[in-house]
Amino acid sequence: MLDKQTLSPFSQKVNEEARNQLEMVATVQRDFLPKELPNIDGINFETIYFPADSISGDIYDIRRLDEKHIGFYIADAVGHSVPAALLTIFIKQAIEMRETKGNSYEIFAPDKVLSLLNSKMVAKGFTDAIFATAVYCLLNTETMVLKTARAGHPYPILIASQDKSLTNIESRGSLLGVFQNTHFTTQTFKLNAGDKLLIYSDGMEEIIGKCRDSGEIDFSHEFTSACFNDSALMRETIEDMINEKDETAQDFDDITAIILEIEG
Repeated sequence: MLDKQTLSPFSQKVNEEARNQLEMVATVQRDFLPKELPNIDGINFETIYFPADSISGDIYDIRRLDEKHIGFYIADAVGHSVPAALLTIFIKQAIEMRETKGNSYEIFAPDKVLSLLNSKMVAKGFTDAIFATAVYCLLNTETMVLKTARAGHPYPILIASQDKSLTNIESRGSLLGVFQNTHFTTQTFKLNAGDKLLIYSDGMEEIIGKCRDSGEIDFSHEFTSACFNDSALMRETIEDMINEKDETAQDFDDITAIILEIEG
């Protein structure tokens, strides 16, 4: 590879302009991330965001939809190149969590949120190489009922405080932006005091554990131990694990996660 000093002044200028443009894309992308998390008594959110490069193929959001509903999601566009980063910005703008109808409104179920987003992506006619995965969750903050749906994305993990168990929440749903008539399913369950939910992009799979041929995950001891701390300490521990991985990994991928905790 040519050293910067061996490049012509024109080549150096082109490289510098390309780096500046990447930084501009990265800045715009970061501006689309939430600046503040919802502040609700008894409910905590923590987020983890580690782009593999200056730009990322991951996007997330946590949004209060009305007095008793919060919608949140992670979407992962293929790769972490400029097209992937631009697709995340499109997803952030295109996703619909609710619809206002005159003096009333409808809050969409997770499967409908993903279905509408998929239709918009397919209608845009992106190239075959442009697609995404996603997981969307809807929390009722009064009843603590959580609904979730996924599109080709890693399964959410329910961390139950009562029996100290970790369970994948499995549901059907293929990639976004590939087929028009894709079917998504919503899973519904109730969170109890002390429970947590973790959603994450696939860059974090090595941190979580090893996947068997059956699709079951053998959660690592370090990850499992982290899960039964409070959400802030859980986030800090996982970030430490990511930083340790970053020092040695040659194929580091974007890592994004959202932790939801119901206080005990």
